[in-house]
Amino acid sequence: MEFLSSVLGDPEREIVYVKTEMPEAIETCCGVETALRAEVADALKKAGIAKLYQFQFDAIQSIRAGKDTAIIAGTGTGKTEAFLAPILEDSLDEPRTPVALIMYPTKALARDQLARVRTLADKLGVRAMVYDGDTPPRERRALYQTPPHILVTNPDMVSQALMYVPKFRQLLSRVKYVVLDDFHVYSGVLGSHMYYLLKRLSRFARPQYIATSATLGNPAEFARLLLDKDVNVVQGPRGRRGELVQVLLRPRFRSKWAEAASLAALCINSDMKCIVFTDSHKYSEMIYRTLRLQGYGDRAAVHRAGLTAEERGRVEEAFRRGDLDVVIATPTLELGIDIGDVDAAILASVPPTFNRYLQRVGRVGRRGQTGYVLQILGNDPISSYYRNNPIDFFEREPEPLGLERENEEVASLHLLAMALDRPIREEELDEYQETLFKRLYAEGYLERVGRFYKITKKGRERLAELSLRGSPQVVKIKTKDGRVIGHRELPLALYELHPEAIYIHGGLAYLVKSLDLEKKVAHVEPIGAEDLTTQALEDMEPHLEEVIEEGRVEGVPYQFGRLRIRITVYGYALKRFTTDETLGEYPIDPISYEFSTKGAIFYMPTLRFSPNDAVDWEERAKGYHATEHVIISASEIAVGASKTDLGGISYPDGVIVIYDSHIGGNGTSRLLLRHFRRALEIALRIVRSCDCADGCPKCVFSPYCGNNNKMLSRRNAARILEAILRGGAALPAVGEIPKGKGIA
Repeated sequence: MEFLSSVLGDPEREIVYVKTEMPEAIETCCGVETALRAEVADALKKAGIAKLYQFQFDAIQSIRAGKDTAIIAGTGTGKTEAFLAPILEDSLDEPRTPVALIMYPTKALARDQLARVRTLADKLGVRAMVYDGDTPPRERRALYQTPPHILVTNPDMVSQALMYVPKFRQLLSRVKYVVLDDFHVYSGVLGSHMYYLLKRLSRFARPQYIATSATLGNPAEFARLLLDKDVNVVQGPRGRRGELVQVLLRPRFRSKWAEAASLAALCINSDMKCIVFTDSHKYSEMIYRTLRLQGYGDRAAVHRAGLTAEERGRVEEAFRRGDLDVVIATPTLELGIDIGDVDAAILASVPPTFNRYLQRVGRVGRRGQTGYVLQILGNDPISSYYRNNPIDFFEREPEPLGLERENEEVASLHLLAMALDRPIREEELDEYQETLFKRLYAEGYLERVGRFYKITKKGRERLAELSLRGSPQVVKIKTKDGRVIGHRELPLALYELHPEAIYIHGGLAYLVKSLDLEKKVAHVEPIGAEDLTTQALEDMEPHLEEVIEEGRVEGVPYQFGRLRIRITVYGYALKRFTTDETLGEYPIDPISYEFSTKGAIFYMPTLRFSPNDAVDWEERAKGYHATEHVIISASEIAVGASKTDLGGISYPDGVIVIYDSHIGGNGTSRLLLRHFRRALEIALRIVRSCDCADGCPKCVFSPYCGNNNKMLSRRNAARILEAILRGGAALPAVGEIPKGKGIA
C-alpha cells in the first residue's frame, strides 16, 4: 500500500475518486470429463483445467449444435478454451482435413496465441500452424501438402492469400469453423473492410462462425452487422483474479504528460512494472523523453505503431524478462499479447471507449496480485465531465459498436479483390454492390468474359491501394533525402501536413515544406521546435448528395445521407504544445480536399438571444457552434466515438452537420442518431457544470476546431440543449444546408 499512499499523498495532484474491486470468484458448473470427450478432457486436465465455467459449457453446447456463436466474457476467463474444445474434438475425427481458421486482429497477436492453442493441441496430436507474411516458403509448402487441423492467421494475410494463392482458396473450401477472436476490434473503417473480406471468404467456404470479445455493448446486433447473420450470444462474467484499485486523478500544476511520467517514475522506484497508455504516438514519445531526462531511460521503452515488428517484439520480450519496468504504449498493447506480470496501468488520456478502458484494465494483475489503474484527467470536456461525475466513469456499460457497410471506397476495392479471387457473376451481388460493380466496369477496372467479370490491368493497379488498416487515400511523409518516415490518412493529413505545419515523428519535430495531394506526398525538414505545434484553420463546405433516411430524433428534424465534404485549409495557429497558448495565426496559400462520407444534418430549435438582429446573429452563431462541439465530445461517452471519428460544422440559423470523418463513412454518425438523447444529456451536463465565463477547453473547445475555437458560447449551448430536451421549442421543418460559410 506504500505505492498507493505515494499516489494519494502528492499535493500536486487532485484525487478525484478511488474505487477498489475485489477478486471476482467465478463458479464452475461441471468437470471437464462430463462435458467433453475423454481425450480432450484429459488434455485440459493436464493443462490445469479440471472444471468448466457455465459460460464455457454453454458455448461448447452452442458450437456443437452448429450455431454461429458469440462468446462475451472477461479477459482471462477462458474464452479460448471454450471455442477450442469442440474444435479439438472435431479435429480428432478429421485426420487430414483442416477444421478451423482462427483469425486474430494482428500478426503479433496471432503468433502470441499460437503457443496457447498448441498447449492443448500438441497433447492430442492435433496440428496447429501459423500462416502470415513471416511464414517461410518451406513451411508454406508443408502447410498446403499436409494441411493442419487449425490454421492461425490474421485478416491481412487472408485478404492477400485469397487474391494470389489458389491453394489457400482450395484449403478454405474444407474449413468447418472460422473464429474471430477480439471481434470488437472490427468496428469503424476496419469493420467495413472485415465485412467485405468475410463476403469474399464466403465464396469459397460456408463455415460456422465463432466470435469472441471481452467487452461489447451490442454483441448480437454488431455480429449481425459484421457477419450478415444472426448469432447465439453466450454471455460470461467479466471476472478478476486479483484486487484492483482504480484511481481517477488530475494534476494541479503540470500537464497530463508530465503527470504520466511522474507516475511511471514512481512505479520504477516502487519496483513495479507498468504500462503507460496513450492514444497518440507524439504523446508516447514525449512521456518517454521526460523519463529519459529524469534518468530512467534505460528502464523504459516505447511500443507503438510505426515501429517495426522486430522493434516491438524486442520491447515485449525485455518487459517480460524484467529488463524494462515501463512500456509506454499506444493501443498496440490493448489486445491479449502476454507481456507478463503487469502491476499498474497509467492512462495518460481517457480511452475513447469504455470497451477499451476495460481492455487496458485487463492487462493488470493477471497473476492474481493487486493491480493499480491510474486514470489521468485533463482540461478537456470529457475529463471535466468525469471530474464532476466520477461515479459515471465506473458505472458505464460497454458501448454499442457499429460499422458502415456502404463505404464506397472500401466496397469498390473489395469488389476488385473479389474479381481477382475468382471471376464474378452479377447475381452474386446485392443491389448496392451491383451499382458499384457497374461503375467499375464502365470505368475499365473490370472486363466481361461470357457470364463472368474479370479484373483488368487497370483494376490491378488500383487494387494496389487496398489496405485493411485504413483508407486507401494516404499521404506519404518524406524527408529531403527521399526517405519515407511515415504516413497519414486523408482527410486528417490535410490538417496535420499542410504547408508550414509542425509534425512530430520519432520524438523529433519536422516542418512541412510542401503537400502534393495529387501525388499524395508531403515533404518535411527537421526543425528545432519541440515545444511548438500547429492547428489548421479551415473552411468547410458540406453538400448533401443523397438522403438515405429522414425524420425526427428527440423532436429535432434530421436528414441522414451521403455527404460530399470540401475542406479548405487557409492558415494555421501556432501554439505552445505544453500550454496550448496561441502565439499567432498565419495564412498560407489555400489547399483544398474533397471526399464523400455519411452524416446527419440536424435542424435545431430556433432560439432568439437578443432583440438586436446583429447581436442575435452573433449569439446564435456562438450557441450552435458550441452545441456542435459539445455533442461531438459527448459522443465519446454516448457511443464510444474516438476524437477523430466525427467532424462537424454549424450555421447561425441552427443547422448542424455532424459527419463520419473517414472517407466513405465509419458508422459513428448512425450510432449517434440512435443514441442522440444520451449524447444531448451528457452534452448538457458538460456545459452546465463548467465554471468558466462562457466557454473554455473544459467544456466547448475542440482541438480540431477549424477557426481556433472562436465564436463559442457555453451558456447559449446550454439554452439550445435544454430547449431540445424539455421539448416544446419552435422547431423548423427539414430544409437544406445553408449556402455560404458555416463555422467548422
